[in-house]
Amino acid sequence: MQNRNGQDVLDSSAELMRKDGFVIMADFCSEELIKKLGDTAIQRLKDLRETLGDKEIGIGSSAGYKEICLRSRGRWDALISPKEFGYEPENLPWYPLMQEMLGEDLDFGMSGIISSEPNTPEQKWHIDSPHEGAELLPVHHIQVLIAINDIPVEMGPTEFARGSHILSNHINKTKLPMEQMVYQADGTSPETLVGGTEYAVPEAVQNDITAGTCIAFDDRVLHRGGQNKSSKNRHVIYFTYTKKGYNLSTHWESDASVFD
Repeated sequence: MQNRNGQDVLDSSAELMRKDGFVIMADFCSEELIKKLGDTAIQRLKDLRETLGDKEIGIGSSAGYKEICLRSRGRWDALISPKEFGYEPENLPWYPLMQEMLGEDLDFGMSGIISSEPNTPEQKWHIDSPHEGAELLPVHHIQVLIAINDIPVEMGPTEFARGSHILSNHINKTKLPMEQMVYQADGTSPETLVGGTEYAVPEAVQNDITAGTCIAFDDRVLHRGGQNKSSKNRHVIYFTYTKKGYNLSTHWESDASVFD
């Protein structure tokens, strides 16, 4: 990122991450990169779906398998290692931003593909991991989403509640329990996040996304995958990074293998 777009872009992206909880970097990846990531991921997802066959699978990572799960109805998540993608995590263009936010000695988390089928409903608002203290601490986990095709709003790109990574602190800022926010419970929304407090309702942001765009977001920001109203599958590649030594089991909770 620093070499591709300059230190000023790195600094401004980090500033937006800290303020809004997410940053959208339009047309950030080369056509070669998104083609290789996309071709690899779509084939891997196809192979896993064929292996899954008629095996039972529920909603959520704990009800799925360690290779593939359903995040919500019609929304598939398949793990794919950087080695399978053919890239080292530190050689990807968004890595300097990860170092800026998480430290030079950050850890790689996981990578894969999220695929939403046509007519997939929108997710419930949620965060992906809880806060670690009553005071706002620096980000501990970042997800990077890469669009391998154009994703108009009709296809349901991820929607974010701007600045909600600060307000989602279940320890001292919101009355919503941590479990309700992490596990996509009814009743979680930007409005209920600040209910009974003096804070303003955070703005919901959902934009058309062009192929090659990267979206990096703080794991604590309130977000949801949108409804896919189109007739096509919506594919997004993801890579995640954490501060050194951070680990949380809620991201992938199953020990069962689809190959058993």
